[in-house]
Amino acid sequence: MFFWNKIRKIKTIADCIGSEKGKTFLVIGAGGTLREYSEPIKAFIDKYKPVTIGINKMTDFHVPDYHLWTNSQRWEEFGGCISEKSKMMFGSGLPSKLIKKHFTGKYIKVDYAASLKKASLQKIDYKKGFIYGNYRTAGCLAIMIAHLLGASEIFIVGMDGFTLHKREDVEKGLQNQHVYGKGFTDDASWEECVEKDRLVYENLQSIENFGINFRIITPTVFEKFYKKALE
Repeated sequence: MFFWNKIRKIKTIADCIGSEKGKTFLVIGAGGTLREYSEPIKAFIDKYKPVTIGINKMTDFHVPDYHLWTNSQRWEEFGGCISEKSKMMFGSGLPSKLIKKHFTGKYIKVDYAASLKKASLQKIDYKKGFIYGNYRTAGCLAIMIAHLLGASEIFIVGMDGFTLHKREDVEKGLQNQHVYGKGFTDDASWEECVEKDRLVYENLQSIENFGINFRIITPTVFEKFYKKALE
């Protein structure tokens, strides 16, 4: 377990390497399946007591041990949902002024290529405090973070993908993209959502090829990485 330096308000991911060694991790995304599978997921958490990394607005479902934010727009809109019980993690692309809009405490800075153009040229790796690779979503980045913190197992819930459900069902509000809101809640067009899912799939494949084992245990558009594990 790492300890905060009394002087420094900001830690880096380098300070946290191996701090949760040997523990089971659960990455909790903000996909609509969180609502649909809330009881089985909570039972999983109660049974295995995993270290949790939350992504975006998901605290109505569970207060995570770590709460990761990388998207400025999401943070500005939903940052008020955070809990003082969580250790906060912010991607290096979020300006400190924006972070202070909702949070002024100690946090962990995650250094990675926030620019998609630069990231697309990188292979998955970690060197001297910097995480390399094309992490299209915070959920993908959280897998790498869990690995660096020393996870023995990594499970994921709420990583539905933007196009898990039929377009017409989402647009009619019969299915939900996110656990917050109803229906089509992403800020991109459907065609852009399809492309984002393609890039996320490539990223997940790269993470697996790097040697990190993980499984998504709620329904997902990324079927290769799905494993039925909820009771």
